Amino acid sequence: MRSFYRRPKIVFVFVFLVLFVVWLFVTIIEFSFGLTVTTDDLIATGKTLRNGRQLKAFITSSYYYPTSESLGDNAIALVMSINLVSNPVLKLAHFFSPDSSELVIMAKNATSSVIMKASYVRVTPHEACQIITVFATAQLIPNVTNISMLGDNGVAEIPFTSPSYTKRDVVVCTSPLYVSEQWQNFLLAVHIYRKFGAHMNLYLISSVTSFYELMKEYEREGYMTVQPWVNVDFPGVPKTTADPYNQIEFRNQAASQTDCLLQFKESARFVTFLDLDDVLIPKIAPTYAEEFQRIMDGKKKLAYIFYHKENYDAVVARNSSRFSLRKMFGSLECKHKRETGKIVVDPRNLNYTWIHYPPDLPNGFEKYEVTENVITHLKTIVWTDEQNESGEAPIEPLYFDNSTAKIIASKDILNIEKDLRRMIRKPRIRKIFSKLPNMHYYTDLVVNCYNDRYYQYHYSGRIANIKCPGPQLCEFVQHPKIKCTHVTATHTPMETLYPITYYYATNAHFTGDIGCYAH
Repeated sequence: MRSFYRRPKIVFVFVFLVLFVVWLFVTIIEFSFGLTVTTDDLIATGKTLRNGRQLKAFITSSYYYPTSESLGDNAIALVMSINLVSNPVLKLAHFFSPDSSELVIMAKNATSSVIMKASYVRVTPHEACQIITVFATAQLIPNVTNISMLGDNGVAEIPFTSPSYTKRDVVVCTSPLYVSEQWQNFLLAVHIYRKFGAHMNLYLISSVTSFYELMKEYEREGYMTVQPWVNVDFPGVPKTTADPYNQIEFRNQAASQTDCLLQFKESARFVTFLDLDDVLIPKIAPTYAEEFQRIMDGKKKLAYIFYHKENYDAVVARNSSRFSLRKMFGSLECKHKRETGKIVVDPRNLNYTWIHYPPDLPNGFEKYEVTENVITHLKTIVWTDEQNESGEAPIEPLYFDNSTAKIIASKDILNIEKDLRRMIRKPRIRKIFSKLPNMHYYTDLVVNCYNDRYYQYHYSGRIANIKCPGPQLCEFVQHPKIKCTHVTATHTPMETLYPITYYYATNAHFTGDIGCYAH
């Protein structure tokens, strides 16, 4: 060592080589994975190698069930977004600290406490994104007043809420909307659901303000519920440790659908998961509940039934004063192209689901692929200046199978149109209707972006070219004349726990001060 220090040139060369190797390593990562590595990221990497891998879990749902048919009484159900998939910068961390799949939960009531261990299960079935959805459940004690997550070096108290116990036949969980301006889709869906016996629970990130106001009026009238869907965030955590903006799949959609399933687990006979451009119309029974029950009757114990999607084109009036659901129904044209569908579940038989279906089946349960009906997917929607010609008889849109069968009967179309007119006559809604958008600026941005950066690879089978899919791929250039309402919440920095640090949001609400963005 003494001879080494006596050769300053050798020391200089050695230090230079070390720094060069580090710089080269970081540069390769940046170019290969599209990451920007900062000094904080390198410090975080050092901490990881010293202390073990830093797992960060954002709690999107925490439901406490005083009673539950499927989970058991006094159960907690947790849905979390966690950085389980290794970031390229932190690949070496796997050799130092394997992932912990066990949670330690402490619950207290007025007189006692309990500590329970629970393993989480993966909901996301792939590793295209760093942050994935997981589910966990455990039985606690009656009358819980406090729930905390325990780590090796501390405790983090977490908020929790009770699920819905208001009885409903069917709940439709609508995937998170962002920069949304498709008010025509909404009116079609919400009136169809009302007609055939379902309640719409819509997850909202952002929308054009007049559209948001319209949804809130329908919520006031009991047609649906607008649920704020807050962004996953880990304040103070470097992106190379957990990147919730670029490395979370489709607005955290799997977490939203699992949240909806858990929220209505004890109250709904059936729960289904649809996008806003999907509509399911009963075909073999007069209501959703009767159709679902008829399909499930006589079969083995089913975790879910799976409806395929058939693509349709639709034409709608861009001007709200000319809009008609009757005309929208009449414009539907089948394209005879099928896409991956969605599921309907008996919520007592399933605890979690991914975007299209759960990653696995519970023991003893099966699935059924529905052949009796399909989801009508509004693949292309054209906005026109066409006037509402109220004197025409309704046109019954054709079912996809080239038969004489119709998607919906004319009497049902007329009843749905009548219900729309009744709602429009309400003074508050009439005032909002005149302000609804007559152009689709953000819709075009999203469609073009997704086609360029995701769907062209997905449909051509070039899966390796797909980065973590989601709206983070898109640029949302703000339009000076379009105002948006956006969800916001309080995210609090947390003290690091090992093996998992837990984060959550509080005070979720909507504001007009953020703009039109996907997060």
